[in-house]
Order: sequence, then C-alpha cells, then structure tokens
Amino acid sequence: MILPRDRQPFFSLYSLFTLGIALLFLGFYFFEDQLHWWQASNIKLLPIVLSAYLSLAIVNLMHSQRNMADTADVYLPNLLAEILIYGFLIIYLAPLQEDLNLLLLISIGLGNLIVGKRFGYLLAAMATIMVLSGSFINSQKQMTDHFLSGSFISILFFVEAFIIQALKDRLSEAEHDAQYSQNRLHNIARINDLIIERMQTGVCVVNNAGLVLSINRAAIERIGNLEPLANLPEPLIERLQDWEKHKTQNENSLQITLENGSRQAIIASFAAIDEGSSLVFIEDKSTVVRRAHNFKLASLARMAASIAHEIRNPLSAISHASQLLEESEELSKEDKHLCEIIQKHCTRMELIIQNVLQISRRNQSETQWIPIISWLDKFKIDFEKHHNSSIEITGHETEIRFDQSQLHQALWNLCSNAVRYGNCDPEHPVKIQIDQQDHRALLSVIDHGKGIKEEEQAFLFEPFHTTSVQGTGLGLYLVKELCEANHAEIRYYHGQQGATFEIAFSPNYETHKDNS
Repeated sequence: MILPRDRQPFFSLYSLFTLGIALLFLGFYFFEDQLHWWQASNIKLLPIVLSAYLSLAIVNLMHSQRNMADTADVYLPNLLAEILIYGFLIIYLAPLQEDLNLLLLISIGLGNLIVGKRFGYLLAAMATIMVLSGSFINSQKQMTDHFLSGSFISILFFVEAFIIQALKDRLSEAEHDAQYSQNRLHNIARINDLIIERMQTGVCVVNNAGLVLSINRAAIERIGNLEPLANLPEPLIERLQDWEKHKTQNENSLQITLENGSRQAIIASFAAIDEGSSLVFIEDKSTVVRRAHNFKLASLARMAASIAHEIRNPLSAISHASQLLEESEELSKEDKHLCEIIQKHCTRMELIIQNVLQISRRNQSETQWIPIISWLDKFKIDFEKHHNSSIEITGHETEIRFDQSQLHQALWNLCSNAVRYGNCDPEHPVKIQIDQQDHRALLSVIDHGKGIKEEEQAFLFEPFHTTSVQGTGLGLYLVKELCEANHAEIRYYHGQQGATFEIAFSPNYETHKDNS
C-alpha cells in the first residue's frame, strides 16, 4: 500500500481536477441559455449545488497545500462528499446529462489512487449506487440504452478500482524492494567506507589527471592532508602515468615531501576502477620492510627450531659421554679440564636450543591484572637467590595487564643481562623503576655499565646478534617477542647511569580494566 505521505501528490492532482470541474460547471451554468448543457429539472437549486461543489474543491485545494495527518485514509470524507454531489446532480438535477457519469468515472479513478483498497471499492460502490439509482428513478424519462449505459459505467467503476489498486500494490512492492535494496547498498557502502578508513594501507581514489577524489586516514598520514580535487604529489603522478602507460607495477620506493618539510619513503601500487579513475595503494616503506623482516624471522625461527630439535639428541649423547669420561680415575688433570670445557659448551648449547624452541612454540599469552610493586617484591626475592646481586625497586603501586610467567621470563632476562654486562652486584643493585606517562605504565631496568655502543643499537633486538662470545643473541629478542605478545613495547635508552631498558605496557589500562 502506498504510504500516506506518498498520497499527497495524488491529492494535489485531485484537488486541481475538482476545482477545474467546479469552475467548468459554473461556466456551463452561466451560459446555459446558449449551450443548453445542463438541461436541469430545477434550475433554481442547481447554483446552490454547484456552489457547494466549488466550496468542496476549495477545501480540497487548501488541504493539498499542507501536510495532512498520518491517518491512512484522511481524504475519504472529501471523496465521499464529491460522490454525493455527483449523485444529487445525476438523480435530481441533470438526469439527461450523461457526461456526468464519465466525470464521476475519472473522480473514482483519482480517488482510488488516494485511498486504500477497501475504501477504493467503497467509492466504486457509492458511485454505482448513485448511477443506478439515477437510471432507475429517471427510467421513464430515459431510453433503455441509457439504463444499459448506467450499468456499463457501474461495472467500469469496479474494474477501474480493481486495476488501480492492483497497480498500486505492484508499485508498492516494487518501491519496497527498491527501498530495501537502496538501504542495503547504503549499509554496504557505509561498511566499506569504515573498513577503508580504518585500514593500515593508504587508499586513494584519483582520476586520470591525478586529482584526488577520495582518500583515507592512512594515506593522509603518508602523503599529507590532501583536500578533494587536490593534485597528488608530483612523484606519485609520474608513477601513476607510468602505470597507465605500461600497466606494470613499480615496486621501487618514492620520496614524498610532507607539509612540515619531512620526507616520507612510500611504496605505491595501482588498480583500475573504470576508464576515468584508479585506486592508489600507499604503503609506508618501513612498514613493508618490517613486515618482510618479521616474515623472514618467523621462517628462520621455524628452521632453527627444526635444526635445534635434530641437534638435541646427539648433544645429549656428547654431554652424557663426557660426564662418564670425567668419572674415570685414570683420566689426567688436563683431560678432566677438557671434559669440563665440553660440559660447559654442551650446557650453553642446550640453553640456545631451549630458547630457540621456546620462540618457535611460544604459548598464547594469558594476560591478567598484576599489582606490579607487590609482584616485583616476590620477583626480587627469587632473583637474588640465584644471582650475586640485589634489586632496588622504586615507584608507586599500579596495575598492569600481562601474562605473569612471560613477565617473569622477560624481566629475568633483562636483570640477568644487567648483572652479567652492567656491573651490578650487591653494592650496585639493579634498579627497577615504575613510572606513568600518557596513561601507560612504564617499567625501567637500569644497570651501572657502559651501555651499548651506538652502532650496535640498531641490531639490539635481532635474533642471534650478540657482542659477547658467551651470549646466545636470543635473550633480548625473546624479551621483545614476549612484550609484543602482551601488547607492550620494549625500548632502549643510553642513560647517564648505564643502559636502560624500558617496557611500556598496553595503553589506557585503567579503562581496559573497567571494561574487562
């Protein structure tokens, strides 16, 4: 069914029709002496009825100029009043004027456009009653074919109502389907916009001239805040034109100068949308390099784990054989020293194998809220039992979200490095400091050593990179992996007191706690 607000245009058309017919009727009345159109049986009553019809037409016109109520068939009284006026004219005043039946047929058609199916058939029934009553009452004054004409018009009323209502139903279904499809397309478009806006890859829609049609947040961060219809940076336009000409992607990086004067290295790729526009995908070169680097590290970790697993069995045999050899009474002092060297390096190799296997099959983090100062007090007791050093803890109590066993392992590695390389002992304790910055808890491990050379800092968290002949090169890499698994960051600072390793825990932890 057509909704009430959609019927307003039909009612406006109907009101203009009734006003035109009312004025036409009055014109015929004023020129009745020349036209003899009405042939009224009561010429004195005719102007009163015509005036009533004109008043109804004016009321209809006034209603059509404002929004009617949301009642489904608010226009029904106006339509019924018009049918009654037509009936009065057909029955009592102008029974010889057959054109009134045709005008009533048009009015019934317009009425069915305005009201619903049930009231549409009511209008047809009312009009049928009026026409048939006029034919019956005035049968003495009319010929038989006039009665048949009235019957035929009555049938047309219902046929017209049926056809119009059926068409309205079909149009209503089509409109509903179109509205549903439009809403779905709008929702899909909205979802796509949200996905594209939150993508880490920069996406930009441009025309063939290099003018920006649409751009997401990630692309703005990489090439600057470009307004719609602004030009792409010149290097990107040249790369776009080269792609349009040869249809081959160029994976070499581009240097883009941003508004603040800084230079950004990006990698751009392109895809055609249609003949007049294209998609530009913009990646930060450092992100691409880091992603490839992480993929390579993951592959190396799997390969190293496989090798470590194969080495473990013969290593155990070597270690066991050296232990048995060392127990021999006939062994000289020099040979026992060689056995100790074998045992020492077997132990070191076993530690490397354990670290490699742990990295390759790291368990999923089970994070929980940890009161860090209270937890560190227990960690301090455990650590000092196994090391010839002490720990000094400063800061205020706060809660961090981390896996307890993984935090213990990461902090144990950092503090062990401080003891081994940072000149920490009972008189010079390892300092653990708790701070807060930008809604993030910070844990700093500070030693008393010389720090790490500047040229070595770039490779600090790389696997198997070490400056010590006794080191495995996996300790700091494992710390970095454990921090990332708990949405934390590990950073290095070369401070005045010595090396400082800082763990920045997940941000907004207090809000997360409330929501967990």
